[in-house]
Amino acid sequence: MKKIIYILFVFAGLGTISSCKNALDAPAQSSLDESVIFSTPGLAEGAITGVLQSFGETNSYRGRFLVYYGVNNDTEVYNSLKATGDDKARLSNYNTNVNNSQMNTLDNAYAKFYEGIERANLAIKGIRTYGKIESNPQMAQILGQILTLRAVVYNDLIKGWGDVPARFEPVTTETSYLPRSDRDIIYKQLLADLNEAAGYLPWPNENSSTASVEKVNKAFAKGLRARLALAAGGYAQRLDGTVKLSSDPELSHDKMYAIAKKECLEIIASNKLRLLGYE
Repeated sequence: MKKIIYILFVFAGLGTISSCKNALDAPAQSSLDESVIFSTPGLAEGAITGVLQSFGETNSYRGRFLVYYGVNNDTEVYNSLKATGDDKARLSNYNTNVNNSQMNTLDNAYAKFYEGIERANLAIKGIRTYGKIESNPQMAQILGQILTLRAVVYNDLIKGWGDVPARFEPVTTETSYLPRSDRDIIYKQLLADLNEAAGYLPWPNENSSTASVEKVNKAFAKGLRARLALAAGGYAQRLDGTVKLSSDPELSHDKMYAIAKKECLEIIASNKLRLLGYE
């Protein structure tokens, strides 16, 4: 009898241990996985902020790219432009080198641009997987904003560095190190992305989120697509060092100019914007 009671106690103890283990394995109530984040508009909007944060870093757009890179032109100039040994002046004169202390850092503009791209890639993948954009206009609009922001970053990467690695999916072990890609590959992806994004985005003042300039709207996406089409259809220094038009028939200048014209005419026809007067 004592042996039977002992066995029952053992089984009861094992059951308690098992139930405790299950309780300990339960997810924390305060944790959220991507299926929750990228299916909830209020949470998914945080991904936009994450991309914008990469814009605002000191060594990114705000403190390096916009204020120094290529400002030796007809309308802008860096005060110490003639100081050829000044690394900031080198940025202004398109005369950078591998030892440039203003750019060749772990948190430089190039690194921050790709940080923003990676954050955008993660969000785009998450929203496409969990966002139900076909039936959720809010999630579709968020996707449109992130697609457009990624295109903004790639546009400046190409302007500053020419042919760069094309990353349109989150980084994996296999894709940690990528070679440069022909810019034509990037341009074609961006043109397709912006065409998709424009379908999700409202016009300026069409809803509360586009009543001010803080959020990307349809006109911005179309305007950027027009600019990219002109760039893709124009001359550029290619991977082999020659300056020429693209050899890709999809990026012929007549097709690209047609896209630019179409986008600009649609913006004008929307009557949502007006040109500033300077008289």
